[in-house]
Amino acid sequence: MIQISDNAKEQQLIPVFRLGFRPFFLAGTIFSVISALLWVLLLTGKMALPSQISISFWHAHEMLFGFTGAIILGFLLTAVQNWTGSPGLKGKKLAILFTIWLLSRLALFFLPPSLFWITFILEVSWMPLATIALATSVISAKQWKNLFFVPLLIIMSILNAVSLLAVHSYQYITSQQAIWCMFFLVLFIIAVMGGRVIPFFTAKGTNTEKPVAILGLEYLCLAPLLLLAIIIWFPSLTAFSVPLALICGLAHLMRLLRWKPLTTLPVPLLWSLHLSYFLLAIGLIFYPLGILLPGLDSTSMIHLSAIGGIGGIILAMISRVSLGHTGRPLNPSKWMNIAFIATALSALARGFLPYFLPDLPLMAYAISALFWCSAFILFIIFYAKMLLSARLDKRPG
Repeated sequence: MIQISDNAKEQQLIPVFRLGFRPFFLAGTIFSVISALLWVLLLTGKMALPSQISISFWHAHEMLFGFTGAIILGFLLTAVQNWTGSPGLKGKKLAILFTIWLLSRLALFFLPPSLFWITFILEVSWMPLATIALATSVISAKQWKNLFFVPLLIIMSILNAVSLLAVHSYQYITSQQAIWCMFFLVLFIIAVMGGRVIPFFTAKGTNTEKPVAILGLEYLCLAPLLLLAIIIWFPSLTAFSVPLALICGLAHLMRLLRWKPLTTLPVPLLWSLHLSYFLLAIGLIFYPLGILLPGLDSTSMIHLSAIGGIGGIILAMISRVSLGHTGRPLNPSKWMNIAFIATALSALARGFLPYFLPDLPLMAYAISALFWCSAFILFIIFYAKMLLSARLDKRPG
């Protein structure tokens, strides 16, 4: 555990750099709002991308690597302190890591192709550096069950590099394969962490018994996601993605039902997790239907998982983690109920509204972005101060 003597040094640090969740949760959410607004402006031709890369690549890359990657690292760099009993990354080292992440976001948007290598070096630095910090703590404490995050982060770092090199050399199929692979890996991470914390939080928050995990069901929830991440690199195996995604989505629905979602309705920090997990499962079910049925678009359908699942679970988790790790009770503002619902509406708007507005698809995307921005702006309004301030109980972190 952290020694009390560390607290004197802790109080000398700028609060925002006392633990990984602080800068990455706050800046990550601000970045997601800015990115969504820029995405609409780029789509509608109101502005051009200074870096001259594909706007669809920029949008997908930044939401998966820039935003989601930042939240994942913020969570892991915070959780490792609880796993190992050793202080997490903080102070100057955390500030340097955060600065590289921030410069990477600016470089990918602004720097022209002639300065690509500056963007590349920045972008492929921040995640490996965080991985080294995470691995050092986990290995030193011999927390082997949490070591599997290290190879995942290494793979994600490689995918980041591949996606950038491919788009720079006009290998658009390869860049898209890297993006899709990253997407399924993010779903895998959420499925793993969700399986750990959602039933635990639910049982604790509703005073019910935690269901015993069924090993076969767990494999059906997790293994297909890894297989989907692999299959994306082999076009000849694409047909297998249909049954895999369908089985995986149904397995996640069964998993969710075993967690007793209806018992969570009185608790916003719980029902928001269950609602988002439901959308993650529905997106996986509708994704293969979009491949099979001519009237559906698989890309639109998977946004149910991307926005409602990934975005929704991120919002619910960072709302909970931020309260707990700043020494506050787990009672978010009632306005956050609107935020949680808004992420679900953003997913539904992106997934289904284009079918109701076939002549106005950009309006459907803009409505989805509006819901997304509303959700995360509410988070910023109610959480920025606590993320920038010392813990209420004056403890380290």
